[in-house]
Amino acid sequence: MKGRSILKNILYFLNICAAASLAASYLAGFISPDTFWPLAFFGLSYPIFLIINIVFIILWLVTWKRFIFVSLVTILAGYQNLMAIYPLRLSDPEKLPLTKIKIVSYNVHSLYGNQKADSKKKTKSKVTEFLAGQRADIICVQEFFAIGEDFSQTLATFAGSIHLGYYSFKNYQEFSNKRKINAIATFSRYPIVNFGCFRLLDHSHFATFSDIVLNRDTIRVYNLHLESIRFGYEDYTFYSHLTEPDQEEITPIREGSKRMLWKLRKAFILRSKQVNILAEHIATCPYPVILAGDFNDTPSSYTYHQLTKRLKDSFIESGKGLFMPTYAGKLPSFRIDYVLHSEKFKSESYTKFNVDLSDHYPITTTLVKLP
Repeated sequence: MKGRSILKNILYFLNICAAASLAASYLAGFISPDTFWPLAFFGLSYPIFLIINIVFIILWLVTWKRFIFVSLVTILAGYQNLMAIYPLRLSDPEKLPLTKIKIVSYNVHSLYGNQKADSKKKTKSKVTEFLAGQRADIICVQEFFAIGEDFSQTLATFAGSIHLGYYSFKNYQEFSNKRKINAIATFSRYPIVNFGCFRLLDHSHFATFSDIVLNRDTIRVYNLHLESIRFGYEDYTFYSHLTEPDQEEITPIREGSKRMLWKLRKAFILRSKQVNILAEHIATCPYPVILAGDFNDTPSSYTYHQLTKRLKDSFIESGKGLFMPTYAGKLPSFRIDYVLHSEKFKSESYTKFNVDLSDHYPITTTLVKLP
């Protein structure tokens, strides 16, 4: 009996630690990494802490039922985080006979994806074919890369290939070579009448906005590519060793972990600064807003919570499935690509396409413009 009591106390203590960690992951959405960056790691680990707490609930259900409330109450307290990974709706979204806009967001990974050098042209063609087949009204592309011809000709040709007549773009960095593009690009069926971009001092551009005239009404479309973690070959090799211990160790665990944590910390802080600029700009926008792109952050993050203060997540409104990861790279897969919108729109449908053309999956949503 004494042994059972000790085991119960140990498990209860571990349960409290798991619940506290889950609660800390909620705080990550509200406290800027620029203020206290360690919380961002708890937000990144939200799915893990959620699963651990669910395991404790199951454990207490078959043993000491009175302890079940520690994890149950903590999970329910994060209802919004839970909805962001698995939206629950009693019925499908109502089909509204109003103006509809189909949006596609896709980080095309330089238009060449994960393919080998000898198949780049083929991959680029497949990306173009996929986007053309969507028959979208607005397409937000991140990492649009091309070299070898005048950029205006390249963009005009690409826009024509995907059946959209208007476009805006901004290179991440300023190039002296006018025959090179590495940009955030927005393509539209409707006229673009105004354009702007955002950057942090001494850093690359991370977002653009395009004002688009839609049936005499103006809307603003933000296209985002927020700060990435910038893991390199050494980092991915180190991570592969951790997940596949049979591989030969190249980097000591302490050194590899420290390098990866430092890169994560830097990215968390830079994204917090970027998103604060965006949130302030959106707050003064006179038009209905659509915001799409690669956030490089999860639904438990400060980035996501700041942007969804004023905007709705189309996945929560009309998406289906658990987690619905949009990152297809080597690290654990998360939902890091989004389409958000203001209350002047309602999301009627949301789809993620499992196409192997990039290290991201494209997402689409159909928005209805409300009167």
